[in-house]
Amino acid sequence: MNNETRMNLPKGSFGLVIVDMQEEGCEKHGPGVRPVIHKIQSLLNRFREADGKIIHVQSVRAVDHPEFTVFGRKVHLLEGNPGVEFVEELKPLPTETVVQKSSHDCFYRTRMEAVLQNLDLQPCRDTIVVTGIGSSNCVYHAVIGFSIRNYFVVVPEDCIHAIRPEGQVFALSQFRSSAYNFNVRVANANSIKIS
Repeated sequence: MNNETRMNLPKGSFGLVIVDMQEEGCEKHGPGVRPVIHKIQSLLNRFREADGKIIHVQSVRAVDHPEFTVFGRKVHLLEGNPGVEFVEELKPLPTETVVQKSSHDCFYRTRMEAVLQNLDLQPCRDTIVVTGIGSSNCVYHAVIGFSIRNYFVVVPEDCIHAIRPEGQVFALSQFRSSAYNFNVRVANANSIKIS
């Protein structure tokens, strides 16, 4: 069996990370993201039933963010706007953690490291399941961030989405490459056994 059908993972805890499943971003991804929302919702429900460790990542920007003022990108994801709210199907429960970020990287100037410590999710022992949008930017940086911090990482390919097909192909090819496949596995959501 290949590493996508049989995952030889440690006996540690599992954490679910849901990246940027917000109104504005999902609208930008178009109708193709709807099946992904439902797949993530199913996985999220399984984690909730198992009393699993869940982290929601929320992307927000201030109006003076360098993306807009220096690099000239169109203003988006402004804090306080309805577009930064999570889609209805994936709204965090009051007991679940939200990590806000202001870039593609969920570790850069965020409290992600402290949250992982608080949830007792440890490198070299525990597995992080990364889901969300977009496959070739925010999800990509999350996967690489956990990989280089020595977590086991599982990417359910039916739970990530890119705006353009080539973005999905790029991300999945990277996750499957020898640069990362020693601790990153691509899988199908239904194959993930939550311990």
